[in-house]
Amino acid sequence: MDKQDVLRALELSALAYELQQPHFPRTSLRIIDDCPTGVQCYLRRQNGVLTITFRGSNSATDWHHNLDFWKKCIPYGNCDSKIRVHSGFLSAYKDPHVRERIHRYVTEDIHSIRVMGHSLGAAMAVLCGVDLQYNFPHRDYEVYLFGCPRVGNKAFQTSYNRRVFKTLRVENGNDIVTKIPLWIMGYRHVGIPIRVGAPRLPFVFSLHAHRQQSYFQKVFTTLMP
Repeated sequence: MDKQDVLRALELSALAYELQQPHFPRTSLRIIDDCPTGVQCYLRRQNGVLTITFRGSNSATDWHHNLDFWKKCIPYGNCDSKIRVHSGFLSAYKDPHVRERIHRYVTEDIHSIRVMGHSLGAAMAVLCGVDLQYNFPHRDYEVYLFGCPRVGNKAFQTSYNRRVFKTLRVENGNDIVTKIPLWIMGYRHVGIPIRVGAPRLPFVFSLHAHRQQSYFQKVFTTLMP
């Protein structure tokens, strides 16, 4: 993972908001667009690498999932586990039209999996990354998160960071989405933080810092030589 990988992941995360997807030579592109959950992602296969890019919020259904943060639930039915995650995010990702279809693309020839997204797309990338690592452990995983909200509790954070340790989480200044759901509610961030833009301050929130344009500007300014 290097600076160019981060910039490429940011480009693909922004591209996930677009209806038109450019053709990549020797790349097999598949699209998941699930109307009931609002989840949309793009899967690209090339030379044994599967790249999964989730779209961020752009519909009322997406915001319904975003705001369902007062509920936490057990991810996969293990009642003995202390792991709890955001129920809105989880219900969207676990829909069979989303999760099961993604699983079908992890074939024997896939040796590396890259997952990424911005905003709600980043939250989906978190759940997808750890889910695939658990079910398909003998692959190399990298996850790139931009403007990611908190997804689960401390137990989830610990489990995730152990399983998907190559996770970079880019935060732009005081991006409001990166500060919710609130820490006091038991939510914790995952991955390795990379902070760009203005100094991060408590009780300061910015909608502008969450915009894709702002991420592009600050990431380029910070990471380019």
